[in-house]
Amino acid sequence: MGQKKNILFVIENSAYGGGEKVFSQLIRGLPRDRFAVYCASLPRGRFYEETAGRCAFLPLDLSRRFDLRNIGRLEALLLEHRIDVVHSQGARADFYCAVAASRAGVKAVATVAMPVEGFDVCYLKKKIYSLLYSFAEKRLAGVITVSGTLRDALVSRHGLPPERVALIPNPVDTAEFDHSNFDAGPLIEKFGLRGRLVLGALGRLEWQKGYPYLIDAVRILTGKDPELKEKLVCLIGGAGRLETQLKRLCAEAGVAGNVVFCGEVAPKEFLSAVDIFVMPSLLEGQPLALLEAMAMAKPIVATDIPGINDTAVSGSEALLVPPKDPERLAAALAELVRDHARAAGLGRNALLKAGAYGVAPYIDRHVAVYAKVLGI
Repeated sequence: MGQKKNILFVIENSAYGGGEKVFSQLIRGLPRDRFAVYCASLPRGRFYEETAGRCAFLPLDLSRRFDLRNIGRLEALLLEHRIDVVHSQGARADFYCAVAASRAGVKAVATVAMPVEGFDVCYLKKKIYSLLYSFAEKRLAGVITVSGTLRDALVSRHGLPPERVALIPNPVDTAEFDHSNFDAGPLIEKFGLRGRLVLGALGRLEWQKGYPYLIDAVRILTGKDPELKEKLVCLIGGAGRLETQLKRLCAEAGVAGNVVFCGEVAPKEFLSAVDIFVMPSLLEGQPLALLEAMAMAKPIVATDIPGINDTAVSGSEALLVPPKDPERLAAALAELVRDHARAAGLGRNALLKAGAYGVAPYIDRHVAVYAKVLGI
């Protein structure tokens, strides 16, 4: 690329989720001999702690619902720091960056892990978001998405030219998630898991994650086998708006003693205590928790939906069942509970597949996108 290029990453960072994690990996992994790296977001929390020492941090608050002044703020940052490429993630960040970059004469790239039609908002807000995002998309030099299904949707439904949409699946560091490196003891003691059969689900407590169907599957499992009623515990790691509602569902289903809400947890430590990983999602981009469970060789039961079924193959790296079907979910879990060899085989295959989602090729593919939009 010759002379270093200045790149600015923009993300809201009001919470540490999948977007923050992959941007952190990207910021820390970009070759410093080729890029001068900047980041504009809220200067706090885990994302800030991970990246502040690896980039020039420019405090920016994008957490307000809609503030057009952020366009001017971003335009000023782009011009002041002579940014060559701005890379955003998140609907608000994408809109502000696309418009600001257009005004500043800077190339803009956005990572789309979930199109606006998948947002959990009312019809009117979704229409507004769709109009704003359509306006922004036309000003993007490149779009990165995480699954083939999403790429097809961006081309066919959003009308983006195929050459502007790059498919770069999320990464997982298999060395970081090497299951031999973790001690599950603290979590086992904290939640009284010794001698229990542990199911684990990891993700925000929101409708997309399908937790009511998991709770119903636990009811079905424990109702058919009195021994499982005593032995089985399902950990749900994560926080969100539905916590009170989900706890009420557990009580109504008679499984309050079998389901434990752990709150925010470190994925590595959480997964180390899990015997079977469960993902009952209704809608996904490409879930990092799935990749992390695969990297820890966990047997997996998940729903057969885009984002999951193009990451793990049913019958090889996971058992995939239809969404919103607690009976099929319970049956798949029961199969792995009974057949330890089958469960172990799925885990081994999942670990092998996780190796295809390495961090190094993830970085290289982004560098290629930046080179393409810059025409170098």
